[in-house]
Amino acid sequence: MSERQRANSSDDHRVGAAALVGETTDPLQNQPDLTYWQDVRTRFLRNRVAVVGLVMFASLALFAIVGPIILQGDYKSARAGLQLNRLGSHYGILGTDDLGRDILHRVVRGLGISLRLAAAVATITTLLGMVLGGLAGYLGGWVDNLISRTVDAVYAIPYVIIGIAVITVFGSSFITVFATLVAVGWLSTARLFRAAVLQVRNQDYIEAARATGASSKRILMSHVVPNALPPIIVSIAFAIAGAILAESIYSFLGIGFIEPTPSIGVMIRSGRNNFQQAPHLLLVPATILIVLTLSIVFIGDGLRDALDPKLRGSD
Repeated sequence: MSERQRANSSDDHRVGAAALVGETTDPLQNQPDLTYWQDVRTRFLRNRVAVVGLVMFASLALFAIVGPIILQGDYKSARAGLQLNRLGSHYGILGTDDLGRDILHRVVRGLGISLRLAAAVATITTLLGMVLGGLAGYLGGWVDNLISRTVDAVYAIPYVIIGIAVITVFGSSFITVFATLVAVGWLSTARLFRAAVLQVRNQDYIEAARATGASSKRILMSHVVPNALPPIIVSIAFAIAGAILAESIYSFLGIGFIEPTPSIGVMIRSGRNNFQQAPHLLLVPATILIVLTLSIVFIGDGLRDALDPKLRGSD
């Protein structure tokens, strides 16, 4: 037997042995199948823009948590004789404002206020929107008409007008601003979840669950909600960004937080009055606001692409 024949015979024996133990020579089939959420995580981490946004947001959140512990001192009271009003002052890394207050202290506190407020607003609006939107989409009939018409009516009123009315009556405080943002923030989530439930409730597996005698509560909680949930996960990110921007707009217009609360919107409003003499009073909080909102938008876009079942296995 020649060398070539012996080599071919050896290869045949190896292929036959692999077939006997259930192995395959196709490298693509050797890769383990990923679950839906494992595939979501993989595709999200492959999105460089989303990862950059996640790193930016995590850095700012860590800065807001650790900053108040490291930076000790009074960030509200004006200090006479320290009205340096310039960047790079030895009284602070970012300098002081027109009243001698440390800009770095106020940015850290303002960032913490914005993140706490946005997290609370996003949580409540998401839960409220899911409950009302889920009931409207699943039950239909007069329940759907009542909730949908309420959403349409509130949507017709500009959210700034709602904020002016509520804050003027009840005054400016964390609770008032929070309630105002919740009052207008649940609308988009309710619409989105209603549409997702309407798409899911007539699927074959829902009809099969009904045929087996499953209760409406079980069908809603075990089948409808989990399958309609992915769009809501994306909406949470945009709800956080929207709450931060809305609070900044309210404070900038003078109907949200007011001095000496170091809100980002309050700092932008104060820095506008001294922009020519000290532009950093406006640029520093404005930059923080832009970076914060952009990072959340990047995360939301990455989640939207990762959660899209049509893109599964496309990478």
